[in-house]
Amino acid sequence: MFRIVVAALFIVAQAVIGSAVSAQTPLERAVALWLDGDDARALPMLAELAAKGDAEARLLLARIETTDLGPSPFRLGLEPAQSRALFRQKDLSAFGRSWLVVEAAAGNELAQALLRAKRPEPDLALISRLNALGEHQATDYPTRIIALYGNEDMRLSLLEDDGLMDDLKPYLSYLTLDPEPRGDGLAALRHIQSDGVEAGSAPALGMAGTLALGLGYGDLSPDNPWRPAVESWLMTAQSTVPIAQLCSTSCGTEAPACAFAFMALSGGYFEVIRTDSPLETVIPQDRFLNSPRARLMVLRRAVLARTETNVEWLAESAPVAELSACAIGLIQAERQAYQ
Repeated sequence: MFRIVVAALFIVAQAVIGSAVSAQTPLERAVALWLDGDDARALPMLAELAAKGDAEARLLLARIETTDLGPSPFRLGLEPAQSRALFRQKDLSAFGRSWLVVEAAAGNELAQALLRAKRPEPDLALISRLNALGEHQATDYPTRIIALYGNEDMRLSLLEDDGLMDDLKPYLSYLTLDPEPRGDGLAALRHIQSDGVEAGSAPALGMAGTLALGLGYGDLSPDNPWRPAVESWLMTAQSTVPIAQLCSTSCGTEAPACAFAFMALSGGYFEVIRTDSPLETVIPQDRFLNSPRARLMVLRRAVLARTETNVEWLAESAPVAELSACAIGLIQAERQAYQ
């Protein structure tokens, strides 16, 4: 009798699981595959949905096309015509129209806001609009534009705005306050560790250079007194969850050094905070940050990074000897997929 009950419960459980899977919409299935890192199946599914008029699939494809910081071997192996067929509307033009442009022309308010967010023009109202539409991460570029090209009143107003992403405060503050040497890196260091950062301190300036621009521009030494604070931030901050997960899973006690290596290889603080959901209204930021896709993006970004002269891989350049052997091993293993 007991076995019969157990068998019956198993059948019911399987039926529930099966119905849950079958209840997923085509868009949900495509998103799940994409978050798992399966471009070969996910992108054609999204392209088919976009061609049939699915606005969410269209916007997601348009954002993936331009915001993916670590393109997969599948994507990089596509011919230009194949890439256009996946990501763009099929028309008579040479390049096809971005689905973002198509949706904006059709009156889609979110598409219009996302399209405006590509412009290099300071626009405080746009940041509020994107936040209201639920696309907080899309305020990154408009915020940087205000920091660079807006006036002091605009920067101060945004600094006081609750809608400002916390990680971007250093970008605004270093251009608003009195100039300092390596001010962008010092602002990032003060954001990580608020006390004791002095512009005249050689160790602080050394760490500021790495935070500002990454590998080759500052102090990578494990003996730098600011190194533990930066590593702690990398292992605990919400925006760096993919790095922390990647390094914790693969590198054990070397995880903090691994995280520091990926930060340096990514271009420093202001780049490492940009591993974001392409479209939060479809893929919430927390779901994205905890996905295989986000970890792959971190890893692949380092795999594909080149030196400024473009003659060698950044992960094979001379300064890398000071970084985590575990991180470099991960990068070398992933690079095999691109050969």
